[in-house]
Amino acid sequence: MNSLLLYVAAFLALITMLIHSIVGEKRLISPLVNSNDGIMAQNLAKQVLRFAWHFMTLLGLIAVYVLFDAARSFPAVDRVLLLLTGTVFLVAGVYDAIVTRGKHIGWPFLAGIGVLTLIALYI
Repeated sequence: MNSLLLYVAAFLALITMLIHSIVGEKRLISPLVNSNDGIMAQNLAKQVLRFAWHFMTLLGLIAVYVLFDAARSFPAVDRVLLLLTGTVFLVAGVYDAIVTRGKHIGWPFLAGIGVLTLIALYI
């Protein structure tokens, strides 16, 4: 297993989560919350949307920790957890690329985290 690749994946995941939270809030969440169109006329929808967005970031930070911890103590790492983490990131990145036709900025980061994690497991 290659701990350097896991450190790179963890760093890339950290940057991705920060961009998700900060840029997503500015360019997507705030405009939606400030809108009163359709379901966004309801305060509950606004609160749930913002909560869900930033909760997703927190879940991503847990993945950052998993990757960082695996890199730091790679002889004792749970290989199944890393396999799942890498696979989920890779599948999410590929799915994002397909459904957005490559227009969403997140897909290369998600796929890259997955690829780095999976490669790190096997070299």
